Parts: sequence; C-alpha cells; structure tokens
Amino acid sequence: MARVLDVARQAEAAGFDSLWVRDRLVAGAPHGLLLEAGGTTFFEPLLTLAAVAAVTDRITLGTAVLLPNRHPLRLLQQVGTLWQAAPGRIIVGLGLGVGPFNFESVGLHFEERRELFEATVEVLRSFSEGGPGGHGGQGFTSEEIEIDPVPDPRLPIYYGGVSRAAVRRAFRHGDGWIAGRLPRDTFRSRMELVDRYRGETGRNLDIVRMPITLVDSGEGRHAARASEAVAILAQSAEGAADWIKPPSGRFETVDDLSGLLISGTPEKCVGEVASMLAGGTTHIVFDLRLDFDAIEDQIALLSGEVIAALQ
Repeated sequence: MARVLDVARQAEAAGFDSLWVRDRLVAGAPHGLLLEAGGTTFFEPLLTLAAVAAVTDRITLGTAVLLPNRHPLRLLQQVGTLWQAAPGRIIVGLGLGVGPFNFESVGLHFEERRELFEATVEVLRSFSEGGPGGHGGQGFTSEEIEIDPVPDPRLPIYYGGVSRAAVRRAFRHGDGWIAGRLPRDTFRSRMELVDRYRGETGRNLDIVRMPITLVDSGEGRHAARASEAVAILAQSAEGAADWIKPPSGRFETVDDLSGLLISGTPEKCVGEVASMLAGGTTHIVFDLRLDFDAIEDQIALLSGEVIAALQ
C-alpha cells in the first residue's frame, strides 16, 4: 500500500488528471489475470481511494468499475464518506461484472446483477439528489434508518461496459461511458450509437477508454513484453463475437489491437493517443499493468514525453 500512495503522489505531481481503481472480491475473472502473471492480490477499491485521498489534493479519484455486489445503502454511506474526504474529486464507475464468483461468494445471484446495478444507481441518485428521505448530500433519513453523509448531487456516475447495450445503459443511467478496451473499428461502431443516443437524449457523456499501455524506454525489454501481450490479447479478443475483425479475419498484430493496446516509442504512443482523442474519446486512462515493476518510470515517460507532446 505504501507504494500505491507513492505512485499516487507522483501521478498528481506529474500533472495527471485522475487515478482509477478496479473492483474484484475473488480471483478468477476470465480477463483480468491474463497479463498479471497470475497475481491474485486486490485491494478493496473504496478503502484504497480513501487512503489516496489523504495524500493528494487535486487529482480526481475514480472506480472502473464497482460491481453491484454491495448493499446499495452501504455503498451510499461509503461513497458519501469518500466524498467528505475528497469533495468534488470522486467519480463512481459502475458495471455488471463478469463471472459468477464475485456474486455467489457473498450470497448473491449472478443472474440478478442487472437488477442489483439498477437498484444501486437508484439509491445513489435519489438520496444524493434529495429523493425519498434525502437532503441533497446532507443525509438520508426515513422512519427506519438514518444515513449521513451521503454523496453530493454533483457526484458523477459512469457506466462501464463494452457491448452495444452498455452504450444504452450509459445514456440511461450515467454521466459517462467507460468503454474500457475495444478494438479501433469496434469502438468507431459504438460511437455511432453514442451519436444516435446524443441526438435522442440531448445528453453529451464523457467517453472514457482504458488501453493497456507500455511506453518503450529504449531498453529493449518493453518490445518483448508488448509482443507477449499481443498474443494474449489477440486470444482474448477472438472470443468477442460482436467485435469487428481486421481484414485478415484475426487479431494478430499491434495494429489489429489498436484501441486495446498502446505500445512502442513515445512518438508512436503520442500518435495512438491523438488518434483516440480525435475519434471521440474524452478521457484516457492508461492501464500500466504490463510494467508494474517499473510503474514509476512509465508515469514519468507518459508525463514527460507523451502527454507533454500533446499539450
């Protein structure tokens, strides 16, 4: 945890806009461990953000994404408390999750995750905005219970998912869509849906993408690590039936995986980031799991040679 806090301080000092955590209760999700050498340690996300809030002053803190396996009223209190620790700096990303283990292990049914998600959003929205028993961020009270603090009405709620249905849920329930990792052409197709829903709703959501990122420091080892990642990601991508495949019919190269993976020299990474921004992405979250052992160096390279070149 001490290193997490050091990295948070470094990221804020380097000028990054936000820090994000993900959510898992038990190991074994089909996609999360592929590039982590079998690691199974996952800090509780809200406790982690509370600790990060205590050592930072400016940077936004987000969840990408919380699973709907917490009681909505308990989450209401937790997020309300976190807002007190970092007022105006919290984004709650919610999603449905994959695999039954994170639900069944706490006595919930995986098949009911959509209803659990909707109940969670309803509680966060209604009580923070002064709904039934709510006071617009100043507490929730009913005849049976009293909860204070609750989140501020300004709390942004994002929906995370990669399917076509995820775009619809984002516009129905959220202030942003966390598109995660999608191949370039598939993301373009999803953005056609985004444009359609913008026209229908008059709403303009924040579009968040989370590419796995590895900037080449010139040592050579990064190219080999990226090559390994391509093989793993290509295998994973083949299982996504609704993804638009490259002309070859298979995901095999770094270019095929553009949108999921940013890798190469700083100059090449600048081009990838610029392309994402030009394609409608409004917020890029760099997933640095490929080089956790040297994450401090990756932050410095991104800040000093990639982001700086785009400003």
